[in-house]
Amino acid sequence: MSEVYGYYSGNEITVHFTATAYENDYGVRGSPVWLEYEDFRIDSLEILGVDVNPDTLPGPLVAAILELVDEVEFCEVDFG
Repeated sequence: MSEVYGYYSGNEITVHFTATAYENDYGVRGSPVWLEYEDFRIDSLEILGVDVNPDTLPGPLVAAILELVDEVEFCEVDFG
């Protein structure tokens, strides 16, 4: 497992994410191996140009922001 980083930038919101990456496969010798991600976290958040502490947001809003990870490519280098 390793820590990976992702970045989302939309018209009104910018988010830096951290996640845990792990290798997965089909459990059969010689099967392909791919990375899967879990434990997504919001490292920093900017809404309309204002830095926002994600800890102060209501849970449903944090959950909606975390859904943006589907549009993010993660890497092992933190460009933040």
